[in-house]
Parts: sequence; C-alpha cells; structure tokens
Amino acid sequence: MDKRTKIVATTGPASESPDMIRDMIREGVDVFRLNFSHKSYEEADRAVAMIREARRELGVPVAIMADIKGPALRLYGYREKLPIKAGDILTIESRDPAGIEAAVSEEPGRVYTNLPDIDRICSPGQKVILMDGYFAGSVVKRGSKSVAVRIDNDGELRPKAHLTIPGADYPIPFLSDKDIADIHWAVGADIDYVALSFVRCATDIEEVRRLVQRASVASGKRSAVKLIAKIESARGLANVDEIIREADGIMVARGDMGVEMPIETVPIAQKSIIRKGYLAAKPVITATQMLESMIENPLPTRAEASDVANACFDSTSAVMLSGETAMGKYPVQVVRTMRSIIDAVEKQFDYVDFHHDIPPEVKTGDIPAIMSYNAVSVAYLCNAKALIVLTETGHAARLLSRLRPRMPIYAFLSDERLFHQLALNWGVRPFMHSGTGTRLDAVVDEAIAICKRAKLLSEGDKVVIIAGLPLAQQGSTNMIRVETIQ
Repeated sequence: MDKRTKIVATTGPASESPDMIRDMIREGVDVFRLNFSHKSYEEADRAVAMIREARRELGVPVAIMADIKGPALRLYGYREKLPIKAGDILTIESRDPAGIEAAVSEEPGRVYTNLPDIDRICSPGQKVILMDGYFAGSVVKRGSKSVAVRIDNDGELRPKAHLTIPGADYPIPFLSDKDIADIHWAVGADIDYVALSFVRCATDIEEVRRLVQRASVASGKRSAVKLIAKIESARGLANVDEIIREADGIMVARGDMGVEMPIETVPIAQKSIIRKGYLAAKPVITATQMLESMIENPLPTRAEASDVANACFDSTSAVMLSGETAMGKYPVQVVRTMRSIIDAVEKQFDYVDFHHDIPPEVKTGDIPAIMSYNAVSVAYLCNAKALIVLTETGHAARLLSRLRPRMPIYAFLSDERLFHQLALNWGVRPFMHSGTGTRLDAVVDEAIAICKRAKLLSEGDKVVIIAGLPLAQQGSTNMIRVETIQ
C-alpha cells in the first residue's frame, strides 16, 4: 500500500541531476521544493525541466513548489563565512534593500541588514539571534541606523544569514521586489504551489492572490497555482485561523518559529496547526531539521526519527526535507529513511479511533462535507478496499483526506495540473481519466479498470465511490455508491 503521509524534498547541488531526481521519486518524494532564498531563475528552470521529465517518464504525480523568501531579515556585506569568537562585537547597520546583496563592507566586524532603522527597534539589552539560532547575542550600543551586538558563542557566520529580533514587529513590506519577480516567474513557469514565508495575516495571502492574477493576465496564462502559508512568527501564529481560511495549505516552519518565539512553544504550536489545518481540509507540511544530521551522516539520530514519527502520529499531511536533500551527502538515503519511518507509523496508526473522534462540525456543514464523512463511514462498515472519488477541482478528495481513512483514496480527474497538485494531500493517489465519459457508469467503469490494471483492486474487493451528479459540475458532491469488483 502507498504511504499516506507525503514527502517534500528541497532541490539543490546534491540532488539536481536527472538520475538523482528519478531515484528520489522512486523512494517516495511527492513534492520538490525550490528555495528562492538561494536559487537563480536559470537554476530553477533546469530543476523544473528535470522534475517534469522524471515524473513524465515514471508516470507518477509529483508537485513542484516555489518557496518565496518573504519579509525575511538577513545579513549582508560579506561574501565568505565570517569567523566570530565569543565576546566579539558585531555592528549591524541598516541599508537600503536596493543593491544590498552586492554590497561589501570595508570595515571589519560591520555587516548590513535589510531591516530599516534597526536602532529604533533595538535597545541595549535586546536579544539578537543570528543564523537560525546558531549565534545569540545582545545589543550593547546603538548608533546611527546601527546597533552593536556582543556575540555569545564561537562559529562561522554564513553569508545571507538570518537575523532575528525576538518579539519585534518588523516594519517591512510583506513582498520585496525580488519576491514579486519570483512570483511572476512561478506563474510563468506553471509551478503547482508557491510557499510564502513569514505570513502574518490573511491580508498577506490576499495580496499575493491579486499579484498572481495580474501576473497571469500579463503572461497570457490562467494560473491555478496554490498558495502555502508558512507560519513562523508569533504574529502568524496569533492569526493562524484566518490564515488557514485564506490559504490553500500551511507549512509549520519550525526553524524561524523556534527563534521568533520561545522554543518550548514550538511543539505545542505544531500540534495545534496540524489539527486546525486538516480539519479545514488544507494540507499541512511539517518542516525544518527533521533529519538534519543526515546532511553529514548516513543514519539519523533517535530524536530525529521520533520527531518525524510524532508529526505523522499528529496527522501532518507531509514532512519536509531541506538541507538534507539540497546539500547533504545522502539525498536518496534520507528520503528512504523518512519513508521507512512513515511506513512504521502508518502500520500502527489507529484509523478507526481517529474517525470516531472527528468533531461534530466536520460531520455536518454543507452537503459535500456530509457526504465525505458518510462515505468513509460506509467504507469502514463494508470493509472497503478503497475510496474512489471523481472530482473536477480536487475539493472532494481533500474532504476525504482530512478524515484520514484507513483505506487509500483514489482520485480520478481530467486536469493534469490538479493531478500533480493532489500529490501533496495525505492519503490521496491521483489518476488521470480520459474525460470523455458523460455518464456516471462509464466513468466509474473506466476508474475501476485503471485500478485493476494497476493491480490496486481485484475480484471481490469492495469500493466506495463518491461523486457529484451531474458529472463535471463543480461543488456538487452528492452521491455515494458501493461496488464489488467483478
């Protein structure tokens, strides 16, 4: 049986070859992430071409996600790693974002940031965190548009390292000029998902939707890109309910969340966001440092294996690999390891208990929600081998997915973009059908024949079919049917 929890893998120098992409897909990658904090358009174009060729060759759904850096604060002014000793003073100066990436500081110990007026945001004693927590320090002095920070520990500061000032509300726009250009590229390249960093409220998502619409008109292409909101700040967490309503999916971005907020709150926030997300029928990705030690080592730590397993027990839709596949020594092996952990959890997961604990608001509501809940109930009662859903938009498949049924969800559709996008949704295995059938019986017969050819169903198996009548009418899920395979 296919795994239900999906795997997102970040591309990079370690994984961007046709053979490596194919091997990673075979091991279980469902979504490839392009990190635009580090990737040029030329590199992204090459990666997209390799992924599309591999998924076509293997005949499987694989989504592509462009991760936009958003209002991230970074350090500039140096091009090589910067050695730092405990007790060193690092002066951080605010600079105009225009041209900051090319700027080089001529003064030792002075770096630049895209955060305006840092001296107004920081006071002496303010905690400062660099490079996602690898460095900590505190402000000892303010200057003109600059602060002096005493660093607490030794290490090497990487170029474009993250800057975090815990508790501060940064006065910068949600989208930079680079972010806008990156989104235009994603629309023009027909990317499946765009992940948005540091989402603070629903308005940020609305702003990007308007930008996507304008970019779509300019390119002459109707964009169906879906937006993933990354929750990684206290403000985003406070507004998570409205963000979930507006976004198409959520990412629990634990790296920045762990430095923007007290680290002990991160596991609690993770569990809450996962539950809110799947109950809203939105996919939730759990990300950052899941198997981090496998960047260098062929095996993960026990704590990392437990981390992945617990996210799966919490019913996350997907787990994500970042540096492990982008620059690690073992990109294929790390995917295989993650899949083995997922498989072990899914053999132990209590699906029936999960179904019994579904809250009342999920069992009621509109007709499609009611039908999806009852379809899963019928599947349990008749011991069905699978759920088959005929869907035009994917919404019916997502409603089934949020119920985390024991049996696989085979989603049949005629849109190739949706075919790949559904690769992110828990428990959903999408299939393309011909799209020529107008009668329910004909489409059901075609779907069953496809499953039989794939050896997913055999004679005597029961399946529960959910669809909308009339066919091809969006939002009309209103039928449940039980079939015994002949």
